[in-house]
Amino acid sequence: MANPRNIQSVEVLRGLLAGTDTFFLVNYQGLSAGEISLLRSKLRVAGGRMLVAKNTLINVVLKEQGVSDLGEVLHGPTALVLFSGDPVAPAKVLADFAKSHAKNLPTAKGGRLQGARIEASAIERIAKLPPREQLLSELLGVLQAPLAQLVGVLTAAPRNLVAVMNNYADKLKEEGHGV
Repeated sequence: MANPRNIQSVEVLRGLLAGTDTFFLVNYQGLSAGEISLLRSKLRVAGGRMLVAKNTLINVVLKEQGVSDLGEVLHGPTALVLFSGDPVAPAKVLADFAKSHAKNLPTAKGGRLQGARIEASAIERIAKLPPREQLLSELLGVLQAPLAQLVGVLTAAPRNLVAVMNNYADKLKEEGHGV
């Protein structure tokens, strides 16, 4: 008979992973209970959530959802970092916490990003990205630049024509021809 606690954990995992296609797996071994609590609170502020569960239970739920390519990273103590929206903020929290920790913990194991498997190194690269809002504003600037140049080119000819006509009119006035 299955352990009731495991059954409850699987149900919680199912609920949390339902429809989730982005999450990180991290090794937390070596963090004290206080450090884990601090990391959880920092992740919450960044829009994430850290859940510690048995690897076999995580694997069962992932396989139910059609994710079978993470079995080899599910060894040793594993925490599941879930978030909605921008993955940069939680990745930054994990990276910054590891930098400030004497043993560089937690360490990334891998995960999924929009349904595709990612390695630990990808999580580290995500942490180095600027926030989503900044990337969108930079993209908007890049998209607006050619349009602004086009408007400048299109308005240059009429503006130049008006300038030439005004200069000619001024010249005629100076010569006393009246306009």
